[in-house]
Amino acid sequence: MKKFLYFIALVLFLVGCGSDFPGQPSDVVRVQQTKYGNGNLKEEIPYNKESRIHGVKRTFYPEGQLESEENYKNGKKEGISKEYYENGQLMAELNYKNNEKVGEFKGYFPNGKLQVEGKFSSNGKGYVGSFKEYYEDGNLKKEENYNNEGKEDGLQKFYNADGSLRSERNYKNGTKDGIFRTYENGAVIKEQEFKNGALIQKSN
Repeated sequence: MKKFLYFIALVLFLVGCGSDFPGQPSDVVRVQQTKYGNGNLKEEIPYNKESRIHGVKRTFYPEGQLESEENYKNGKKEGISKEYYENGQLMAELNYKNNEKVGEFKGYFPNGKLQVEGKFSSNGKGYVGSFKEYYEDGNLKKEENYNNEGKEDGLQKFYNADGSLRSERNYKNGTKDGIFRTYENGAVIKEQEFKNGALIQKSN
């Protein structure tokens, strides 16, 4: 009897400390699971031998559809993270490095069309380069530009749902600098000029 119990304990130990977890790195030693009241899987979290989250963390909707996938390395987000709508369509995709958002990201509408796209600044707290947002039919809603510090820089454009230009603004290192215009039916109805954040001229 004692030998049998020892054998069972050994099997359980090997299962808990093994590396054969589908879709997980070889150094994952256990995967913690929680479930909804209906018995469906709610969340699974992989851990390494230091008891830090390590590998692919997944969450699920109550009816069983995948809600999110996040990659971790030794307790910190590292690599691609994805979120999904209940219909299975990809909602968002972004990258992490050492727990900070980095690089390009994209967001989608439930119908699969692109909603936003851009690139995170090096500190992960702002954007760099071009940031674009779209209407659900695919028309461009706005286009903003940012410098390497994540501050608005250069020409920013905003559009109506029909694709016509609604307004345009100029910034320099996060400060209003240059011409601001508002349009209606293709014609300028308001124009302002700024210098270092101060309004120096306006019309209409």
